Amino acid sequence: MITETEMNTIKQYVDEKYFDREKLIKYLNMHSVVGNEIFSYCDKGNESNGKFFHSNWLDEEYGYSPLPVADFIRRVPLYFYVNDYSNNHVGDLGDLISGIIGWKAKTSVTDLETLYQALEYMFYEKKLPLVNIFCYIVDQTGLVSQTDMFLQWNHYLHLCGELRWDDLLPDCFITRYNEALEKCGCPAIIYEIGEIGIGDIYWRTGSQMEFEGTFPYDRNGNPVMRWIGLRVKNGGQIRCSQKKSQCGRGRLFIELRPNTTIHALNVYNDKDDNDTWYQIYAGPQIMQFDYATLKDTRKRMKYTQRDVADAIGATIRTYQKWESGETTPDGHYLLRLMNWLDIRDVQDVVRYTE
Repeated sequence: MITETEMNTIKQYVDEKYFDREKLIKYLNMHSVVGNEIFSYCDKGNESNGKFFHSNWLDEEYGYSPLPVADFIRRVPLYFYVNDYSNNHVGDLGDLISGIIGWKAKTSVTDLETLYQALEYMFYEKKLPLVNIFCYIVDQTGLVSQTDMFLQWNHYLHLCGELRWDDLLPDCFITRYNEALEKCGCPAIIYEIGEIGIGDIYWRTGSQMEFEGTFPYDRNGNPVMRWIGLRVKNGGQIRCSQKKSQCGRGRLFIELRPNTTIHALNVYNDKDDNDTWYQIYAGPQIMQFDYATLKDTRKRMKYTQRDVADAIGATIRTYQKWESGETTPDGHYLLRLMNWLDIRDVQDVVRYTE
């Protein structure tokens, strides 16, 4: 038989509007182990727009494994939570379970237990209201099924206990979580930039470059560059339009100067490769003509210095100075060199001083 305390838990957290409490209590009094059939058994499915089961992620075995009655009742507040969409509360247990499932046919017991233990910790240890537990990360990201960030939040709450912080629902989670990680001596998360267009790393408008991604920002709204996969040297103003912890939808803007260089983390390598920083921009004052490439290209094509000089209409002495690095070709001759030596990208004859 279930105890009086357990009965009170059921009365408090099982809403008669959606579930039949008498059926639930009857089942629990008759069984020692609770199977997933309990949800379809007591779910009324009485939405105004047609039948809708509020526990569909549970009664189809996607998000539930059999439990002893006492353990089941401890999780009753979590299992039987129903969104209040009228107050713009979005997020529930089904969203978290679907985030674990992904493309898998069924969640593993280990994955589910990790999730449920996190939920129990938030509810019983941190005393967070259910609406916050299920809706905070959705509000931060603007997306449902963000289970990975939900579990990061669970870790953050444990760190808050170590740091004696009471900021359990920070305005910008990704920023506060990295602050907690660093405070505890753990590596912070580096947020790499994404594609801003189809195959584009950035957009450039005049002297400004624009990036898309997730950008932690400080209390003044400025991006925290040490946590972002961009290294900017000699840049101008850097700002971002990140909202809370929205994933991949923030914009970051960098003002360019003549000696600016920008490197980006892992924008060209495969996900399984080691971290690599790639130069994606260098200002004109950083660029120099690469005379060594000119010489190597000529030799590879088996031309003499005179062959190339005659082909582009230059003197042999002028051409020799280009190959030795004494002088550099002007735009007129550079175009002719690239044409004759089949150099298709100006970057192939440019090197950088930094």
